[in-house]
Amino acid sequence: MRVPWRRLTWVLIAAVPIVAIAGVVWVATRDLSRYQARLTEQIRKVTGRELAAKVPLAVKLGSEPAMVAEGVTLSNAPWGSRPEMARVRKLTLYIDPVSLFLGEVKIGRILLEGADILVETNDVGDANLEMLPPPDGSGPHAGENRSFRLRTTNAFPWIGTIDVRDSVLTIAEKEGRPPVVLEIPSATLRSSAPNQPLQIEGRFAAPQATPLDLTGTAGSFDGWMRGLPGNIDVQGGFGGGKIAIKGGVGVKGTTVQINSEGPDVSVFGPYIRLPMPAGGPYVLNAKAATQRSAFKVDVTTLKVGSSELTADVLFRVDRKGTATVTLNADVSRLDLGDLHAAPALPAAASAPSPAQPRLVPTVPFSASWLGRSTLSVTARLAEIVGLGSKVQNASITLTSSETRFAFRAAATVGSGSAGFDLAYDPTGRVGQATLTASANRVPLGDLSSLLGFDLGLRDAVADIDLRLRGGGRTTRDALNSASGSVDITVAKGTWPRDPLASWPAETQRLLGGGDGGVSFNCIAGRFDVSGGVASLRRLVVDTPRAVLVGGGYVQLRSEGWEFILAPEARDNQNAALASPLRLKGGSGRPTAGALEPALARLIVPGGTVPSLAAQINLASRQAGANACAVVAPRVEALRPGLRAQMPVPTAADARQRSARPQSQSPAAKRDRQR
Repeated sequence: MRVPWRRLTWVLIAAVPIVAIAGVVWVATRDLSRYQARLTEQIRKVTGRELAAKVPLAVKLGSEPAMVAEGVTLSNAPWGSRPEMARVRKLTLYIDPVSLFLGEVKIGRILLEGADILVETNDVGDANLEMLPPPDGSGPHAGENRSFRLRTTNAFPWIGTIDVRDSVLTIAEKEGRPPVVLEIPSATLRSSAPNQPLQIEGRFAAPQATPLDLTGTAGSFDGWMRGLPGNIDVQGGFGGGKIAIKGGVGVKGTTVQINSEGPDVSVFGPYIRLPMPAGGPYVLNAKAATQRSAFKVDVTTLKVGSSELTADVLFRVDRKGTATVTLNADVSRLDLGDLHAAPALPAAASAPSPAQPRLVPTVPFSASWLGRSTLSVTARLAEIVGLGSKVQNASITLTSSETRFAFRAAATVGSGSAGFDLAYDPTGRVGQATLTASANRVPLGDLSSLLGFDLGLRDAVADIDLRLRGGGRTTRDALNSASGSVDITVAKGTWPRDPLASWPAETQRLLGGGDGGVSFNCIAGRFDVSGGVASLRRLVVDTPRAVLVGGGYVQLRSEGWEFILAPEARDNQNAALASPLRLKGGSGRPTAGALEPALARLIVPGGTVPSLAAQINLASRQAGANACAVVAPRVEALRPGLRAQMPVPTAADARQRSARPQSQSPAAKRDRQR
């Protein structure tokens, strides 16, 4: 008998879609509440956690039939910081069409959309990933009180593909450490079995950071659940460049090699949680590994433009349980021309306009980590280029113990030197900050560039001696109660024209100058600081056309100031323009200047008037001496009435300074909590 193969073939071709459609319709018409209840109960028996959904399972018909649930949650460990370990906005279970012909529902792929997963650890080191069945046990088989992730066989059929969209993974460690947040715009995870290599392909990013587009092998599913992922070998794009991460995390320890290159090194800032300047192109080679009870990161190469450095960081916990971090860096060359401030994040449309910047920002002293960690930073910079003068042999040290913080820096700048020392002791009611700084023949332009503010005196060389001490939890509180002294002498230079634009027109004609500014021969003055007010009693300014003496005050908290100046013309032609003046201003406020001729009779009583210009000319004959610094101690004798006319802070400012912070030290707070 002849078999009609052609007819049989056409029958099969017609029957397959009919059967497929019938299978989809059959699934769509089934009541999935039993399937969902059985799934929820099985998960509870295996993990001890509750699975719930605001919108129950429903069938979605299309090119890929699927079951969809919304508002899915998986409960957290009893000690967790929130009730749910995982929240999923939408869960889609794609059904394998082949399984429909066999009369069963088999999941071929899962899509998680809007997932918010929290992985956290309690004080004793238990992770909320440790999912044990309830005490009466059963798991897949009664009497087996074993965790789902520790079973040798799966409680559920393994699903080889998981797609993730618009999700967030948060890893919270012990109290006091900030959580690690990883945003996952899109990712696909594939693996043939829980203990087989996990293939990933996706985009990952820290909040407000440049995303990483990675592909490769990232351990195994079982390994991640145990906290020991295994072998990692991923690579991809990062900030317009490329990055490769290779190594392993296992029982014997961690060894990871990171190689990256790209146009801008600032992309690493959000990931290492440190402010990173923008600059490039860069090349980075780093290695992280465990060493006994410590974890060490070696930066074998970091090149940014023509700048180059090497560094190593050691993390460990001492016998008292205090975290210790030690950083050593060697910078062979630092070119400031290669680096600039990272671009600021765009401000919201409804955000208020930013306040005027302060010379010294009002920020709190971050002392919450004192007593909880020990930090030591040592950096050596062989050469810094990009300034007007060459900076060599610079060193930076930062140390913190249980109750003290110290920051020191020193360098050779051109033919001079500069040093900086800041110490903060948080003990006591308000803590104590001590600042000491000195500069010897340092160009003010270079000093302004290093400190981040510009005085305009870029071609002048200065000697500075600063000693301040104050108590408070913020820079403003510390300055509000500061005491000490500041001595400043400046050699020949040019004062820019813009700051002088608000001075009286007569004074501007007296000083002369042009569009480039007003030249001066020297400047000297001393601030005596008490109660947050820096009083300038002996100021001397020598210019080619006049000599000015005066004084006033600077309110360190508000950065407001007021001065009076009494000029003396060097020639009789400009004597009529030499009238006393008063200047007021401050950070973020315009400078106001006005003549006060009446002060002339009060500053210089009747009798012979000593010549300031003659005293300056006499002092300038001393070899190697700053003429203004020589004359400054004799100002009160040369102008006896000057001090009595100097401005002082108002009563409102005095009342504001008398307010002291009431906060207690971190150590006292911890003792009270205990």
